[in-house]
Amino acid sequence: MIGIMNIYKTLIFSFPLITLISCGNETQKNKQTTSSILVKVDSLDNAIKDKLTSFKWQLSLDHHRMAEKEGAYTPPAIVTIFSDSEINSKILENNDQLIALDLPFKVLAYSEPDTISVKLAYTSAEFIARRHDLTSNLLIDYSNRLDAVLSAVDKSVISETQTDEISIGFGIIKLKSDFDFNTTLKRLKETINSISDTKIFGEIDYQKDAEKTGIELNPTTLLLFGAPEPGAKAMVKAPKLGVDAFCQKLLVFENGNGEVWVALNDIIAFSKLYYDKATVPQRMINKRLEKTITSTIRK
Repeated sequence: MIGIMNIYKTLIFSFPLITLISCGNETQKNKQTTSSILVKVDSLDNAIKDKLTSFKWQLSLDHHRMAEKEGAYTPPAIVTIFSDSEINSKILENNDQLIALDLPFKVLAYSEPDTISVKLAYTSAEFIARRHDLTSNLLIDYSNRLDAVLSAVDKSVISETQTDEISIGFGIIKLKSDFDFNTTLKRLKETINSISDTKIFGEIDYQKDAEKTGIELNPTTLLLFGAPEPGAKAMVKAPKLGVDAFCQKLLVFENGNGEVWVALNDIIAFSKLYYDKATVPQRMINKRLEKTITSTIRK
């Protein structure tokens, strides 16, 4: 369908000067250090998962171990995605469907490069409110449910995200499709599946979930996908990106005017938010991702 759809693979060959610690190149000391950090990250992640019995399980991705299987390295990091359909539906009802890009709940247990301490990051209600111009009242249930999960860990490990500079539409790439909703979604899935080292990890149908709670919602679907090796290169100096950019989140929705849009997070914007800089692999993935999606949804 499209001949230039490999979003990531060029990265593997385009940046030979990028120094990464691969599984085969790690010294024994580095392996021991990584192993001890993994234990801490696993423990933090398990503490969170023990609190999720009342949520709908969506996805858990272990970035370090997935990268290791591909001969690449990124610091220990596990993102867990879980959902409450009723909360999602109430937030989306009568509001901009772009909010769905920040739903459902996302929590990341991780370690920064060159440290042995571990942190926990998440998408906060305050961040969502600022990014989508929402009142805090709309997010009370979201905040309370998230706080209950975060109570499983010591506050000292929480990595807060500064929201002072977050404005409406921050870091959102929004593209209009020339096709109807079903065709757009189908073409995007075909594009992703055509990339040999990339896979779809999950799919959330917000319209279907809303119907179960008696709420009407226009077609709105979130695709979760990615590729471990290139993702490792983008995360190796910026593991907190595992909250917003890895795995990739692709929102497809039809608005009240019958227009179909595709939205995704801008990797560069989030890297600058968390680390005040962006790397070459991040820029390349960002550019190729936007170019490929645009080609897929345009006639």
